[in-house]
Amino acid sequence: MPPTPRKTQRKTPATRNSRHPHQKILGQDPVMREVMKAVGPLPGFYRERTDFETVCRIITGQQLSYAAATTIWKRVRALRESWEPQTVSRIKPATLTTCGLSGSKAKFILEVAKRVTTNDLDFALIRDLPDEDAHEQLLSIKGFGPWSVEMFMIFALDRPDVFSVGDAGIRRAVCSLYHLPKARYESRVLKLAETWRPYRSFACRYLWGWLDVAARK
Repeated sequence: MPPTPRKTQRKTPATRNSRHPHQKILGQDPVMREVMKAVGPLPGFYRERTDFETVCRIITGQQLSYAAATTIWKRVRALRESWEPQTVSRIKPATLTTCGLSGSKAKFILEVAKRVTTNDLDFALIRDLPDEDAHEQLLSIKGFGPWSVEMFMIFALDRPDVFSVGDAGIRRAVCSLYHLPKARYESRVLKLAETWRPYRSFACRYLWGWLDVAARK
C-alpha cells in the first residue's frame, strides 16, 4: 500500500471541498465516476516529513503490508530525534536491522543519507525538474525502483499525472472494477489510464480509496 501523507498546515491544490479539474476529466469514465462517488472528496496533502525522510519511509515499506511497514518505521524513526542525513549517516547498519529492516534496506537508507550529506543528491533540485527528469534522477537512488519513484512523485512532489502500473492495490482495484482478468491487466490498464491524463495521480488515489471503502463493507 502507498505511504499515508502526514499532517501539516500546508495543503496542496487537491483540497477537500474545492472543485478541481480532475473531477471533470476522471468523471468522463463511468466506472471512475462511481468510484469517486464512493470515495468522496480526496483530502489535501499534508506533509511534515522532509524529502529525505520520505525516501527512507518508502524504502522501509517496500514489499510490506502497510501495518508491518508502519511498525518497522516507528522503530527506525525512534532511533533519532532529528532525522537529518548527517545524523542518520552515523547510524550503524546493525542498529537499523534490529528495528526490522533487511540488511539491503539498511544499506540503501545509509547510502541515501551519504549522498544527501555530500550534495550528490539534491531534492530541492529534483523538485524543480519536469516529471521525466525527476523520475530519472530518483531512479539513481539505490533501492529506489519504479514503484518507489512513483510513490515519491505522488505523495512528496505532488505531481498530478503519475500512474503506478505495478502497484498491487491499483492492479487489484482495476481488475475488480473493470472486470479484467489478471493476465490482461497490463495490456489494458495503460490504455485505460490514458483517458485519465493529465490527472492519473488522482485516479490512483481514488482507486486506493475505493479499496479502503470496500474493505470496510
